[in-house]
Amino acid sequence: MNSRNSTPKNLGRAPVVPAATVVRVAGPEDLLAYIPYRLGFEPVESVVAVSLAGPRQRVGLVARVDLDDLRLRRPDDPEGPDGAATARWLTDHVVADCADRAVVVLYTATDATAPSGVARRAAELLRARLERRLPGTEVWLVTPTGFRALDCTDPMCCPAEGRPLSALQGTRIAAHMVLEGRSVAGTREERYALRAAPEVARTQARRAAARWTDAHRRLVNGTRFPAAEAEARRAERALAEWGAESLGLWRSAVRAAAGARPGQPVTLSPVDLGKIGAALADTPVRDAVLLSLAPGTEATALRTARREVDGDTDAATGTVMAQIVDPERGVPPDEEITRAASQVLEAVATHVPRNRRAPAYLLLALVAWWHGDGGLAAERVSDALGVDPEYRLALLLRGAIAGGVPPGWVRREQASFHGDPEPEEVAAV
Repeated sequence: MNSRNSTPKNLGRAPVVPAATVVRVAGPEDLLAYIPYRLGFEPVESVVAVSLAGPRQRVGLVARVDLDDLRLRRPDDPEGPDGAATARWLTDHVVADCADRAVVVLYTATDATAPSGVARRAAELLRARLERRLPGTEVWLVTPTGFRALDCTDPMCCPAEGRPLSALQGTRIAAHMVLEGRSVAGTREERYALRAAPEVARTQARRAAARWTDAHRRLVNGTRFPAAEAEARRAERALAEWGAESLGLWRSAVRAAAGARPGQPVTLSPVDLGKIGAALADTPVRDAVLLSLAPGTEATALRTARREVDGDTDAATGTVMAQIVDPERGVPPDEEITRAASQVLEAVATHVPRNRRAPAYLLLALVAWWHGDGGLAAERVSDALGVDPEYRLALLLRGAIAGGVPPGWVRREQASFHGDPEPEEVAAV
């Protein structure tokens, strides 16, 4: 959680729900190695709560908060951090994740052995709250130089300085993450940063967006205030073509991104990115782009962009939304489609002026949430609401994230955890 906003509802620190890849962790070393890959960055001065569920003790929810967010509220600072509320909020989410037990990991460079220290008190506050619901909660300590069980007093098992961090880097799960192409940013800010495009490219995109918006406005006005019925029909056809062309620009950009090799830079036209950014402000085009995130929706997306909405398109749209949110029909996102789409959306956000970024941020948040990356989803939905505080779809998604509601396919996975046999290993989803 952000120390500037210490309430448990702060979206920037929302729980991270399970990701799609299944890997097995054989012990605490694997779990500690996995957490930074799960978060996408190295936690510092933080407490991380991890839920373990089912006979095989699968890793489910991973939620991180700042140490300051677990400070008890002082009587003279009614607006300050409320550690008790934060601990209760985290515990509620862990329990709601169908956890059988929990692990708390304390990340700090301070002396965690001092009973009155901020770090120790934060970990103990969360452990005490979790123990009420999930007895046997373990606490692990990770410092800049080592790791150990917080309560272990055996110097052979847990030396005072901890076991070396190199033991985590050499685990099987760390190797698995590297082979998958996952990386860990040095800081949270680095993990979520979107670097602005060069000024020349931003200028080209800004001018293209302005022209594309002007064209859209003229066409919309032509349908609303026609001089004659024939003119209204021409304007409607032209508006449909504007939507189709906008969707075509989006599809071309996604194809270019999909054709690049992993790690290879993708060069997209600033003019096209500006037009896409302007087009996303049009609800039918935005909805068509959303539909395109699922395979097999080409015809429906085109009809939506062209404003040719009827019962068939409504049904197809409902099917796609069910694939994202419904626990019975939900499916994991198509990695190839969503990876390319996210690259294009990020390029749009880094090229167009800030007042045009809300739809791109919202779609990035939705993709992240569908993948189970609650932290990134929360960051991007906050970005969207920072541009447009009344953005209805962003407000709806924020409510789902703040409530710890995972996408449909994850909820189905959660329901199956307790029926999973073979209890000898722990699996991270």
